[in-house]
Parts: sequence; C-alpha cells; structure tokens
Amino acid sequence: MDANDKRDLDRILNVLYKESPLAWYKIYTDLGLEKHRADHLFKIGFAFNYLQIEDKGMDEYPTDNHSVGLTNEGIQFFALSNFSGTDKTVETRLPVQRFNIYINGSLGGFNLLDIDAEQLQIVIDAYLEEKPDFTIAGQNYCPKKFHALKIFENTAKRNARELKKLGNEQGSKKGFMGKFFSEEDLEELGENLTYSIIGNAQSGSGKSVTEPSVTKNATDFNSAPGDIQLAENTTDKQIFISYSWDSQEYEDHVFSFANELRENGFNVDIDKIISQRKTSTNFNQMMHEAFLQSEHIIVVLSKGYKEKADAFQGGVGVEYRIILGEIDKYPRKYILVSFQGHDDSIIPMGLIGRDVIDISKKGLDPLFRKLTAQPEYVLSPVSKAKPSLPSREVASFANLQAKTNKTGPETTTAELIAKRIEKKKQLRKDFAGWLNYKKEDVKKRFRMIIHTTENDTYPDQPMIPNTQPTWSGAEIHGSSHLGMEFCNENTQIYIDHKGNWSAEPSDNLKAVDVSVIKTIAYDDIVAWDMDGDGIYNCPHFYVNFNDGTPWKDISYVDHKKKYVHFNSSNKIQNA
Repeated sequence: MDANDKRDLDRILNVLYKESPLAWYKIYTDLGLEKHRADHLFKIGFAFNYLQIEDKGMDEYPTDNHSVGLTNEGIQFFALSNFSGTDKTVETRLPVQRFNIYINGSLGGFNLLDIDAEQLQIVIDAYLEEKPDFTIAGQNYCPKKFHALKIFENTAKRNARELKKLGNEQGSKKGFMGKFFSEEDLEELGENLTYSIIGNAQSGSGKSVTEPSVTKNATDFNSAPGDIQLAENTTDKQIFISYSWDSQEYEDHVFSFANELRENGFNVDIDKIISQRKTSTNFNQMMHEAFLQSEHIIVVLSKGYKEKADAFQGGVGVEYRIILGEIDKYPRKYILVSFQGHDDSIIPMGLIGRDVIDISKKGLDPLFRKLTAQPEYVLSPVSKAKPSLPSREVASFANLQAKTNKTGPETTTAELIAKRIEKKKQLRKDFAGWLNYKKEDVKKRFRMIIHTTENDTYPDQPMIPNTQPTWSGAEIHGSSHLGMEFCNENTQIYIDHKGNWSAEPSDNLKAVDVSVIKTIAYDDIVAWDMDGDGIYNCPHFYVNFNDGTPWKDISYVDHKKKYVHFNSSNKIQNA
C-alpha cells in the first residue's frame, strides 16, 4: 500500500465515517475514482479488515452493488492517518550515500560512478518512466531503451576519477563509452542494492521508488541491527507458501516442505522466515506484499486452514480474502496442495471444485510441473493433412416440407408449451440456491458463463470490432415468465414524477441509479452445466444467440427500491 493508496483509501474511509453503509458504486463515483482504481482500493481495505460488506450485491468480490461499511480497524486507521482531507504524500528520502550504477541500453552499456542519492533518483525515474535519455551534472546519457539497471553501494569509497581509472585498467566489458565495469565487477566493489531500492519494478512500469511495496527498506540501506534484506539476491521468481498454524508438528511439516522445494531450485518463502528478516513485523502488510510480489502462491490445505478461511479468521482469513479476489483473474498463480488426502473437509467453500495436488499419492512431480510449466502430456504437431470424408446427399426440400406439414399447428404449440414449462421448472430447481438467495449468505458466487451454441470458441475469445463475443460472464439475478435474468452492468436513467423514464437526461427529469437486467428466453436456453470446468468452476449456459446477442428483453431495477422496475411499458416516448 503506497502513499497514494493510503490517501485515496482514507478518502473512502472518510465518506463511510460520516455515513455507513453506502453502495460501493456511489462511494467511488462521488469521489471521482475510476472503477479499476476503486476495486484495487477495495481489495486493500478488505484484506486489512478496514472495510466490510454490510449488504451483498450481485457478485461476491467486489461489485458495484455491494453496500460497504467501516470496521473498527478501519476507524482506527482513519483516526491515526496523516492523509485526512489533504493531498499530502510521504516521500522516502534516500540517505546520504554514494552509488555505482551499471546500465545496459539498446545503444550499449556504461557505468555511472560515485553518484549521490539525488542523481540516483534521476536515473531511477528515467528507468521506471522508460525515458530514452537523462542528464546528470550537465552530462547527457542516452541508453535509448533500458535492458538492465543495477545499483551498487560505493563501499570502496573511491571517487569517480579513481573508479574510472580502475575501470579502464580492469574493466571486463566494452560499450559505446569504452571499457566499463560489469555488474559482477561492481558487486565485488559494493553491495547490490537494486532490489532494496526498486524491488522487482520493470522499465516503463512508472512505479515510484518511494512506494513501500517497492522500496522495502529504502529508508535504511545499511540496515539496523536485527534487520536483514527482504529477499535473497536471486533472479528466480518468488514463491510464497500460505498455510495454517495448526500445531508445532504441522508447522515443522510445512517448513520441511518449503526446504525440500528450495533444495530443488525453487525460490520459496514462508511467513515466519520473512518475519526473521525484520523487527516489529506487521504480518498483515507482510502477507499482502508477499502475495502481490510472488509469481506463485502454494496454498497448503488442512482442516485448520478451512475453518479459519471460511470464518475469515486471522492471517489465513486475510490471505483467503486476497485469494478469492484474484484466483479467477490469475488462475495459474494459485496452486492448492494437500499433505494427506483430498476431500471437502480441508477445502474452503470458495475453493471447492478446484484442482488439488495430493502429495501423499502423487508426490512432488505434479507440483514441480505446475511451477515450471512443464506439461506431462505433449500432443503431436497439428498435421496439414486432414481426413477426407464422403459427402451426404441433401434431401428433397419438397419431401421434408410435406413431412413437416403433416404435424398440426395445435399439436406443435402444445408440445412447445409443455417443453417450456418443464424447462422453466428444472431451471428454477437447479438454481434455487441463487434464486432464493439470502443476504446473510455472503459466500454465494453469482457469476455464470454464457456461451453461444453456434460458434463456441471458449476459452479463447476473438476480438472482432462491433461483434458480440461468443461467450461472456454475467451475474444471475432471477427468473421471470420470460426467462432467466442476468445483471452485469449499472447505469443511470431519468424519471418523471409519474415514474416514467428516459435514457436521456432532461431538466424536468430526476437521475436514478439502476441495475441493467437482461433476460434470456427459456426457449433460447439449449443446455446448462452446473459444475463448470477447470477454467471457470461456476454454472455454464449454452444459448441460442439472436442477432448476435443472447438477450431477449432488457429492463432496469432501482438500486434503492428493488421492487421498482422500468421497461418498455413506462418508457417516455420521444416526440
């Protein structure tokens, strides 16, 4: 959580301190925040237990329709914050220190030797903003495009002139500025501070080195007694293990598991090891940063983990909130494992149906494959030659039409009505858990996947301009006499004193926040799969699209008055 996050989160807490709960959509739109920015802040506030869901909306985490409230921790953060009502940001000043820098750009490589903290800041800003050149002490440098940036402490205390002479004599590389030190040479002269200062930020990321999530211990590069650098000097992507502190025996088992992975070449970290590197560890912040920075999160399931996760209790609860918010977006990041057995008694409700590696039966090889993206089965290359199959003769249209005409219209209509009623009954039975939803059931997931039956390219999605996607996600809302209702959008309409509405604003009309309710006709629903698949383990609908869309009818529901609907019957007709 950086200074800008703290400031904007404090603005949200300020609103909720005055009036709580409020609809999440109203909070962030009134503050002028974009949706993706607001959702990022929601995840932080939820993970640190500053925000809580008071009244659930259409989806699980997060959605515009949530009513969000302030927790006791949120009130405490708001009261202690230095950001209330101001645009103040905290800048971490680099200490008085000298640095040697290795830069490799598209025009070649070079060094900057014995520079101070302000000059270092210029270089870092150019790197993070992907500037083609920068100027230090009147000298212009033009890497054009950064390929590498390494920062080392000048512990040798040699000035720039001495270092340049040493570089000309012993430098192991040649670049467009002549001989210079390689990163290995500079590491012998002083400690590698790259990760301490800029973390894993990439060129062009635009991240500020004053962000705590990036700079780590940037306020003290020399480290106070008891503090150790946050991460090891390795190019391997970090892997973090999430588990429950069930017992000492179980913790020993997890530690042994982590050590085994490290001995097999994986850069694995675990909470208690990270806490040894710093004093006064904030475990919530530490876990949040570890989850953001790690390429993979290994979740070790147990009965204790399930109990704490389902109750959102302790550190497991904090981590579980983050997992629920990210696992659909980053399906390869999270890997579920079990030391002994695999059943629902160890799997939290939100993770049921997902792949779990049972190490007691399969060993570590399946885990190694996921961590290294090495498939167990490799299919043959696609052959250019395709099978040649005989054609079928097209039947006579007149014969088929005559056969069709033998069926009376009354019989056909009766069959259609019977099938429609039966399908409606079965849909309402299968989706009773969603249609008869209770507010206190905060773990219900409402998102469904809707496919066209004509051109199913799932899970790929061709991006064709002005063309409806062949599959998409939507939140189930209810059912009506027309069909199954879904909601995946919020908007505003404008109403008069009689309750008639228009999509266009006018001086004599009042703006109302509404949910857009879209209906798929029962006749257009061909099939549904309650279990989903390995990509989206939620129900899937297979639907006939009409004119490129699955929707048969569109209406609107008032956010504040759920019983108030707006449709074509009360729409204001333009003159």
